[in-house]
Amino acid sequence: MTSNKDGQRLAELSEAVRESTLKRLRAVPEGMESWRPVPSAMSFADLAHHVAEADRWLFRKLESPELPPMRGEARACVVADRAQFLALVEELVDLGRRRSALLRGMDAAALDRRLPDDRFGGEVSVWWIVVRGNLDHEAHHRGQLATYLRQVAEAGPAG
Repeated sequence: MTSNKDGQRLAELSEAVRESTLKRLRAVPEGMESWRPVPSAMSFADLAHHVAEADRWLFRKLESPELPPMRGEARACVVADRAQFLALVEELVDLGRRRSALLRGMDAAALDRRLPDDRFGGEVSVWWIVVRGNLDHEAHHRGQLATYLRQVAEAGPAG
């Protein structure tokens, strides 16, 4: 039987990254879900939507290796109210569970499988796509969320 210790460790990292992202999204003040620091930037809702799209892209990429990279954009997600935003956050909970389960089931051979990805020089391992293309990507946007939250807090209620 092939060991999936690396898959288990990636799943644990995936869970930690997602929990940290969710913590920040749940801290978004009510009424600020569509706030953005400048008109061309993604809003809190855009960032949540983008992270969810990155998970869905990962699942599709593993099934269809020729799938091109995805791109995030401002104003991709319009939320009308807090309930819609919280539904998006809950979708991230579900996608995180799905991603973790997928990773737990991967053995060394699955993680070593090579896939085309022009973002990283042509062809890379599934491990690389998961770590660089998904987990590191989410950590980057988690940092944006933290910065946004500080900006909103510093602006105060009238900001």
